[in-house]
Amino acid sequence: MSKTPTEELEVVTMRLPSPLLDRARRDSEERGRPFAHSVRAALEIFFFHNIAREMAQTMTDDMKDLGVTREDYFRSLVDARYRQLIAKQALAEAKKGSATKNR
Repeated sequence: MSKTPTEELEVVTMRLPSPLLDRARRDSEERGRPFAHSVRAALEIFFFHNIAREMAQTMTDDMKDLGVTREDYFRSLVDARYRQLIAKQALAEAKKGSATKNR
């Protein structure tokens, strides 16, 4: 099987913060894929590379309407999802607790 890429790729050299690279290394180890793939995936997400044009445009418009940077926008999305997960966990624990009390 050929090892040539299916799309044109270029080599880029850049300096990034160590904690960020450590995180990418952990991601690559957990997913069992090359380190470069984790870095590339993070960049593609940051620049909306592989999402539908309409979705990217809607999110870009939303960022402009809110007057926030891309970084702050994604941080707020992750924060909102995190809060949903906390609420979901609390609800599950409350249900488990009430089921125990009803016995």
